[in-house]
Amino acid sequence: MKRILIVEDDQLVADVYSDRLRAAGFAVDVAADGRAGLMAFQGRRPDLVLLDLMLPHMNGVEVLTAIRSQFGPRDVPVLVFTNSFIGGMVQQAWEVGASQVITKATMTPKLAVRLISDALDIPSDTAAPRPSNIRDEHGESDVDATAPARFLEAAPEALAGLWEPLKALVTQPKNLMHLRELGTRIHRLTVAGAAANLHRIAQLSIALEALTRDLLTRPRYVTPSVLLTIAQALDSMRFLFDHAGAVAWQRPPAGRILVVDDDEFTRQAVKRALKSVGLHVTCAGTATRALQRSSGNRFDAILLDIELPDTNGFTLCSQLRDLPQCQRTPIIFLTMHGSFEQRSESVLRGGDDFITKPFLFSELAVKVLSFAVRGPIKSMGPSNSGHASPTDTFSRRDVNALKQALLGSLDRDLRRSTHSLN
Repeated sequence: MKRILIVEDDQLVADVYSDRLRAAGFAVDVAADGRAGLMAFQGRRPDLVLLDLMLPHMNGVEVLTAIRSQFGPRDVPVLVFTNSFIGGMVQQAWEVGASQVITKATMTPKLAVRLISDALDIPSDTAAPRPSNIRDEHGESDVDATAPARFLEAAPEALAGLWEPLKALVTQPKNLMHLRELGTRIHRLTVAGAAANLHRIAQLSIALEALTRDLLTRPRYVTPSVLLTIAQALDSMRFLFDHAGAVAWQRPPAGRILVVDDDEFTRQAVKRALKSVGLHVTCAGTATRALQRSSGNRFDAILLDIELPDTNGFTLCSQLRDLPQCQRTPIIFLTMHGSFEQRSESVLRGGDDFITKPFLFSELAVKVLSFAVRGPIKSMGPSNSGHASPTDTFSRRDVNALKQALLGSLDRDLRRSTHSLN
């Protein structure tokens, strides 16, 4: 019997994968951090290692380096789990001898079994029979049917774990300890959501994790605007948890976004940022072209530059709102001049949000995705999962109070900026 070592700090994820691998006929050991993983490897050498990169005590690259100092890729294959945005660590993992690198958002227990079997040259027809609650893509799920329920059982605690460091950041925006804690907790949610086949939750978590990593390297961007974006994302996360029973097992279609900006470089940069989080992007360089694109088409969100060659974004927003298919579409304004008056005008014209250039593209991706993931399920009622509601941890009133505090800070910043320019 082949032995697999899973090094993963999220207990739910480790349980889901270990259960699936044991059902497929493998012996499985689990370690919850990098140091424990290396000790487990040395104590009972496995035939293959499944290794998370983001681990406490020792990260995955350090563990992999230690393994490769003793055994080559042919001796012990190491399959690395990662997120697409941590490119530096991914490159290091390849350089020190990863056998394969798999994106967490696309990794399922079924795929893990196939990749492990391929790496160990085990014919797929020799795998142990699957239990009846493991199903395939032709009407059945490829993970244990209890995985989403187990994930949702921990939802209140998981959401509270995100909410607390964000509240601390609002009062202490220069304290990077709170930002690191937020990033760590989002990372756990990312891998757990993907393992439980709750793809919308995992999709938003991945984007949030990318934003927190960007902010840690560029802390000057920890502004009321960015914190408001994170608060909006957590509100959307809460919404997804409330509706998780209705969307479990479903891989959502890519959200459709319209980007209206007369600058070609900006359009392409925004398009790349949004595509990186799984969104489908249509671009227009003028208001006329944007109205043509919107005629008969439905978008999950629209990004509007305020300064356009044939009209301004405020007028275009009013024109879009006259179209039946765009009356409830979230509209986000992009501008070089983030004055208080412009933000007020954007609200009066029917805009839903506002972001000032230059901005972090990871922030823009989170902001847009926060709107897009809610669109397909807005008409559904809350799912009756039988588990504690996420509202038990922070209420809608809590969310609105935090948003108002951040908007107040943002308005004061915009007023000061306008006053200094005058």
